[in-house]
Amino acid sequence: MKQFPYVLFAFFMSEFGRAMYFVTVTWVLYGITGDAVFTGVLVGLGFLPGVFLNLFFGVLVDRFDRKSLTIIAVGVSAAAIAVLLVASAADTVGPVIIFAVHMTVQTAGSLFRPAIQALIAECFPKEELPQVFSRSASAAIIGGLAGAGAGGLLLAVLSLTGSLGLVTAAFSSAAGALFFLKSVTQKKPSAKKTVLRDLTDGFRYVNRNRFLLRLFVIMFTGQLVFHSSLGFLSVYTADYLMQPAAVYGFLDASLSAGGALAGLVGAWWWKTSKNRVAAYSLVLVFAGLLLTGFAPHMSVSFLGVFLIGLGTTWIRVLLQAVQQMATEPAFHGRMASLRMLGNQTSVAVSAPALGWIAGQGSANLVYPTLAVPVALCFVFAFVMSGKEDFTRYTKTAA
Repeated sequence: MKQFPYVLFAFFMSEFGRAMYFVTVTWVLYGITGDAVFTGVLVGLGFLPGVFLNLFFGVLVDRFDRKSLTIIAVGVSAAAIAVLLVASAADTVGPVIIFAVHMTVQTAGSLFRPAIQALIAECFPKEELPQVFSRSASAAIIGGLAGAGAGGLLLAVLSLTGSLGLVTAAFSSAAGALFFLKSVTQKKPSAKKTVLRDLTDGFRYVNRNRFLLRLFVIMFTGQLVFHSSLGFLSVYTADYLMQPAAVYGFLDASLSAGGALAGLVGAWWWKTSKNRVAAYSLVLVFAGLLLTGFAPHMSVSFLGVFLIGLGTTWIRVLLQAVQQMATEPAFHGRMASLRMLGNQTSVAVSAPALGWIAGQGSANLVYPTLAVPVALCFVFAFVMSGKEDFTRYTKTAA
């Protein structure tokens, strides 16, 4: 546990940078274009490379040193933001460069997440994973909370160049913290198989373990809601609430605050909800979406996005722990990437459609639209909660 503080710091700073970057870029993009469709395209394009590369990244994680891969991923994000920083200083920022940088940052994130998750799974006993994932998620979400708030406020007092400078520094410090981690001593199996064979073995493994596929359905619904809700907050704030960037930053921070609370009390929620943990979390998400979509007052919007952050974080973090417990160590990387393939495909496909809905009607309609798949997923999760395998894993961790 001596090296765990470095993990927490890396999660905090990388998420601080990501949140501040996203608040800054989405607000600037909407200011340049004045069109919600561009926001939808930004969110969708960001996940498009991951749709094609996730499975390959999973093979990399299962073959190579996971610490090195996490450092590379964070370093690429820092370099991409630095490119946008230079463009801002030269006053050449436009939609094309924003899209290119965003796709690079999101692709690096597609490598970072399975690598760090597999690294954590190597370093801690299975029974400790729910607590470890909850604490690291709390550090990340608190970083996101601080980054979102800072992004909204600093847009009013700093230039775009100054804001991006802070983002670059945050990602760089996260990469630096990862250097202090000791290499995992567990010997990895030699990579004698071809990449294609590794990919095929991954598909065969998940086909034999249908329980993982059922988990992925619930988790990609949570990811769809989380990323879509976050992505359209800038348009929602400007178009529906008609408020400035500072309010957007605070709304983003409110969503992150819900996630931070979810991480802090994740173990309690697990013990309280037990095998119903996914179903009950989806109820909170559904309520948050309706409150946000039909908010008669700005205070209701804050409550709505808070509930969205709370519920989606429990779905993403706690079910991620179940996934790691149910997966053999040799397949951690490929299963994490396969899950992310479903997550990112759902966002890449739906984001342009949600952007069209926001552009044709009002940005608030995005949120009740997202409530439809959440309601369907609740039925699926409720049925799944009665299955013996799901009950066994939730009981073990509780």
